[in-house]
Amino acid sequence: MKSDLEIAKNIREIENLKVEILGKIYNLLKSFIDAEERDALLDGIVDILIYTYLLGDKIGYRFEEIDEAFTKKLKSLIVDKNFDVEYNFSELLKYVKSRKRE
Repeated sequence: MKSDLEIAKNIREIENLKVEILGKIYNLLKSFIDAEERDALLDGIVDILIYTYLLGDKIGYRFEEIDEAFTKKLKSLIVDKNFDVEYNFSELLKYVKSRKRE
């Protein structure tokens, strides 16, 4: 069984990751203000992906599980088609599947 110290450390790390994600979202949204910040936009998107994976890992999901859930969610979104705006879920799914073959 984990000690109180280990549990407190895990809680602190989870909270830090959540704060990091919120900060990265803030930075991404702030980058939209300046159209010249294309590199900052891409950096913000990548940061959010990285810290989201790390948070999932910290709370007990393997990276593979996250990928599988991601693929499953994309498939359900493709079937749903209940969006006001057309998103390119199919192309994203093809890309994700092609990455797995590498």
